[in-house]
Amino acid sequence: MRKRTIRTLLAAGVLAAGSAAFVNLATGSASAGTGPTTLTGQQRHAIDGYHADRMVVDTVHQRLLIADDVAHRILAVGYDGTVAAQVALPDGANAGDLRLTADAGRLWAILPGAHQIVSWDAATLGDAKPYPVDLLDLGHLTLAGGTPWFTFDKNYFASLDPATGAVTRYVLGKGNDTSASPSQPLIAANPADPTQLALTYAGTRTTLFRYDTAGDMTAPVTAETGVLAAHNTLAYTPDGTMIYVAGAGGVFYTWADDLAGISARTIGLDGAADVATTDGWVAAGTGDVRLYPDAETTAAREFDFPATATVTDLGWGAGAGRLFAISTDPTGAQSLWVIDQPTATPAPATPELTLNRDGSVNAYGATVTMTAHLGTTAQNRTVEIWADPYGTDRPRTLLKKGVVDAAGNLSVGYQLTRNTTFSVVFAGDAGYAARTVTSAVNTSVAVATTVANHYTVKRSYYYVHKSKNPVFGTTMTPYPGRTERLTLQQYSGGRWVAFKSGNYRLSSAGKYSYTLTGTHRTGVKYRVSAAYLTGISGDRANATTNGPWKYFIFTS
Repeated sequence: MRKRTIRTLLAAGVLAAGSAAFVNLATGSASAGTGPTTLTGQQRHAIDGYHADRMVVDTVHQRLLIADDVAHRILAVGYDGTVAAQVALPDGANAGDLRLTADAGRLWAILPGAHQIVSWDAATLGDAKPYPVDLLDLGHLTLAGGTPWFTFDKNYFASLDPATGAVTRYVLGKGNDTSASPSQPLIAANPADPTQLALTYAGTRTTLFRYDTAGDMTAPVTAETGVLAAHNTLAYTPDGTMIYVAGAGGVFYTWADDLAGISARTIGLDGAADVATTDGWVAAGTGDVRLYPDAETTAAREFDFPATATVTDLGWGAGAGRLFAISTDPTGAQSLWVIDQPTATPAPATPELTLNRDGSVNAYGATVTMTAHLGTTAQNRTVEIWADPYGTDRPRTLLKKGVVDAAGNLSVGYQLTRNTTFSVVFAGDAGYAARTVTSAVNTSVAVATTVANHYTVKRSYYYVHKSKNPVFGTTMTPYPGRTERLTLQQYSGGRWVAFKSGNYRLSSAGKYSYTLTGTHRTGVKYRVSAAYLTGISGDRANATTNGPWKYFIFTS
């Protein structure tokens, strides 16, 4: 489900190039907010007495099957690097590729120097069964079900019938590769569907081919691997849904069903990369080892060698429960590294996530723009913005869900009538934890006061005959059970001082009328104002709001 979701987003252009297309491992910027882990001496086993050039992991027999190009042999070694069995190769040949059958019963190897493909009993390295192949420049080998497929020359591949030794040849693409590279094409079979083969050039050409061996072998599906060149590793994921290619310049991946370029991506590396796939994970390495969830370009884990070394080969054992790496240092000394539980992911990083306008006070009815900002993430660039107005009568509502823009922002407008708690929600991804950030946005009430029973208005003062009782009408944003604070002041001694005040219940429409009675003094300046006080006026739906003053004077 996760891979399908990522593919859909890529195909829709939702995961932009800046967030998912190219990650440079050389800078160390690819790790998902977590530091690298330096491998320890307890994980290292010195390779002594043999040279390790390539390997295949035999989890059934708990061994590694290793090709030694110096001594022209294949060895079975324990997980601690000690030799358990070995077999010499004929005519001083070396094993170009090692492949283990699905049941770990037979080990197959292609021997270009001897013009042979050979299988052995994987448990004993005995019971050799050689198949002479009289073809030019044998290259690479894969097993599709029980059938070996191999490449030769620059533009050709073939199948071998183990029962008869018969070889059936095919032309790769149009057979017109004019590259000067002598390297033979790489080949891999789909573990979930042995009728599907992937091939790619190992030279300067970057075409990736997919063949259906049960269909038309003259019409492959093709794609280009972009910046990669000098391919050295080609592999399907165990579920057969994706193809990974490693080489000079990095690791390229695409979906196996259509090789669609729009959803393909490259992970950039300096130097010649190696790659190994297992259930849900991909290991890639040059001068260190990094682990990626399938279909993602940001490493979830990084393992550094304690001293300068390069990766010679990688292999998975027990699903994602164990990773093997062979390294070679500048002196030529080799080590076998056994990393148990390598995908026990460290605590995810906390993403940068903000939401504006927290603590602001805004006019009633104002439309505010809420802007969420999301910082660096592994691959998820989607956030949600929610609004939760005060009170149980208005539920929390999703205002907008979407992918942030290139600056990391997503905005939405909202009209305020009450205090509202906004929240931005990030669901998390492979490297960053889920996070929610809130913003408390306060909203004033709308309040107005009128004066009645006056006879004129001059310079903002209402003039009232002392024989009349002025009536002050208040209209305020209604809310169930709401009251207002009405304050009357008089000007005395050069300042305004309290004259009368009281809290009065508003009608359901937010209205109240107050009549000022008693003996009215002439020539004295008065003023009146209505206010809403949060928590005192019966609720907390709005921010404290003081209405405008209305000024009045009594005359004879």
